[in-house]
Amino acid sequence: MCGIMGYVGPRPAVNVLVGGLRRLEYRGYDSAGIALGTTDGIHLVKRAGPLRVLSEELEQNPPPPAAIGIGHTRWTTHGGVSDRNAHPHLDCREQIAVVHNGIIENASELRLELESRGHELRSETDSELVAHLLEEVEGDLLHRLQVVAKRCEGAYALLAFDLAEGLHMCAVRRTSPIAIGFNEAEVFVASGAIALAPWLERCIYLDDGEIADLRPGRADVFRLADLAPIEKAFHEISVSGDLPDAGRHRHFYMKELYEQPSAWRSVMQGRLDDSGNVDLADTGLTHEALRAVQRLLFLAMGSSLHASQMAVERLQQFAQIPAEAILASEFRDTRTFLEPGTLAVAVSQSGETIDTLAALRHARDLGATVLGLVNAPSSTIARESDFVFDLRAGTEISVASTKAFTTQAVALELLVSALAAAHGRVDTTGRLAALRAAPAIAEDFLMEFRLPEDLIARCAAAPGVIFLGRGQDLSLAREGSLKLKELSYIWSEAFAAGELKHGPLALVDSRVPVIVCATDQKHAPKLRNSLAEASARGAYGVSVGADLHATIHLGLPMHDSLAAYLLGALPLQLLAVSVAEARGCSIDQPRNLAKSVTVE
Repeated sequence: MCGIMGYVGPRPAVNVLVGGLRRLEYRGYDSAGIALGTTDGIHLVKRAGPLRVLSEELEQNPPPPAAIGIGHTRWTTHGGVSDRNAHPHLDCREQIAVVHNGIIENASELRLELESRGHELRSETDSELVAHLLEEVEGDLLHRLQVVAKRCEGAYALLAFDLAEGLHMCAVRRTSPIAIGFNEAEVFVASGAIALAPWLERCIYLDDGEIADLRPGRADVFRLADLAPIEKAFHEISVSGDLPDAGRHRHFYMKELYEQPSAWRSVMQGRLDDSGNVDLADTGLTHEALRAVQRLLFLAMGSSLHASQMAVERLQQFAQIPAEAILASEFRDTRTFLEPGTLAVAVSQSGETIDTLAALRHARDLGATVLGLVNAPSSTIARESDFVFDLRAGTEISVASTKAFTTQAVALELLVSALAAAHGRVDTTGRLAALRAAPAIAEDFLMEFRLPEDLIARCAAAPGVIFLGRGQDLSLAREGSLKLKELSYIWSEAFAAGELKHGPLALVDSRVPVIVCATDQKHAPKLRNSLAEASARGAYGVSVGADLHATIHLGLPMHDSLAAYLLGALPLQLLAVSVAEARGCSIDQPRNLAKSVTVE
């Protein structure tokens, strides 16, 4: 969510900070700012709105030279979107600067304490409290931040510097990610390695409960509890240092939508051969490890949950292994035991989703083996998993997921097949052959497909949109609904088609489009009946996949029900962006949303 960037070294700090923040924009934010340590004090500039507003201010009013600084892109939790609530924050004397990602859960009590002791609080944020707490503690910055971090409850990452300590800053992690890199003359710190990529090839990652002392040419890491030193392993920074570029596309969402066929090939490469054999050796899942799995539990949020729900049906149908997909945020509060032989699969595009990470840890505590299925093989979820399935989807900048979602679905198809084979269940359906054929078919489909203008206009003017589905198509309907509400801000809901008569039908009238996902042909007769019931109440009916005699039919070139849902995702993704554009909405950074959700 929030993006943190810090630098100490001989380069102009402002250039490094702004460059790093540009690479963190994909995380989602509503304001941005920097604090520079200069000979005349801390130079603070922060603005509500996109990073370009801050950049324009810095161009018009260049800051003084500085060799140390911190920057931030904020996603609002405490206090509205405003210049004063933007980060960084300073203490009363304006000698200490702090940026923060996460939530301090005991902020109300800390605020009352600080106000009672005469501190002047300039913002409504929980983050500013850290600067004032540091002001009250004696000792060097490392020891002061240790004391303050122990007082702050919640999940967060903190980065701070004190002008009195020169070219020196400190960072601490409790759940929210921190990456650190350095060379002989400088040190960099950020929320993600992508922000360090222009300057470094390797970095270290702080783990939970660790604090770092940062100076040019070194990064010393300690255990937060007692400041015991910790040796950290270096990780290669595999992402490009180039600024993300949407190329010929209007925005990253469309670029990534059209990259999906290539991403599907990437996830299958070396894992699925022409004979239909699946080999997941690169994930660590050996034949013996797969044989030991007696039950699967998918832990995920949002689009990742929808991909997981598709996998549950596949597992039970083809591998005959009990499986369940559960909202990761609910897992800790609802489960006190897991059956022996449970493989918990933590599914997350970023690998940093805090609810999924917390669920992973709870599952491990309950005795589960953990597979991390992520698009970031150096992420926290990957580092804390027994096995890692790298999606290889490439960087996804748009907050609303396209290629990461469908690539998760492809990866889970491979996992299902590997499990089925390990348990002696042969798949004779041709499902994997259809999966191999899907990328080429999808490329042709995307070149030729056009949405009806009337459908776009109807949805753009609608008070709400209903999606229906059965089986795999219920998961597809949920994803289509999520995309539409994410991008267009139109209220939409997905229901199992059989549920229509049990309440949702009351919402249907002539203003409400009803979109029925029907990529699995065996459900077509019942779905046709559901659509007829809605159409009889005046609904504007739309079918995707099988022809259900709707007002609008979006046909697909692939009719194998076991892979057609991948094709079915494409028109729903295109519909969401087309409706959003018709309504003048932001595409890559929808309001109120973030790419990497690192607060609970």
